[in-house]
Amino acid sequence: MIMIMIMIIIIIIIIIIIIIIIIIIIIIIMIIIIIIIIIIIIIIIIIIIIIIIIIIIIIVIVIIIIIIIIIIIIIIIIIIIIIIIIITIIIITITIIIIINIIIIIIIIIIIIIIIIIIIIIIIIIIIIIIIIIITAIVIRISIITISSNIRSFNLCIIIIDRNYTH
Repeated sequence: MIMIMIMIIIIIIIIIIIIIIIIIIIIIIMIIIIIIIIIIIIIIIIIIIIIIIIIIIIIVIVIIIIIIIIIIIIIIIIIIIIIIIIITIIIITITIIIIINIIIIIIIIIIIIIIIIIIIIIIIIIIIIIIIIIITAIVIRISIITISSNIRSFNLCIIIIDRNYTH
């Protein structure tokens, strides 16, 4: 009877030990599973964070690139506008200078023509005056000659009449 009791106690102890071992194993397995799940969750969170960071970085880079492109386009447009303004200013000044030069040349030509016309008129007037003087001198000379010849003939007439009277 005592043996049976001892046997029963031993069996109970063994069963208890086995149950404890099984419980411990189950607990360990549960702990391992929990740890693995936690690790997997952490890895997934890290991956999600990394993906979010990468997406944010890509978005920021794209925004920066777009801003840089917009700034470059604006700068190019401003440079083109400045170049166009400078070219138009240069063209306008060149045309103004050319027009002013043409006007000056025309004025100089007109002044030269007027001077030449005045000189020609003066020369013509001088020639006319000289011709008038020469003609008047010739007329005066001819009239003096005719007057003197008339006086001589008159004198001859007087002399002839005088001789006739005396005879």
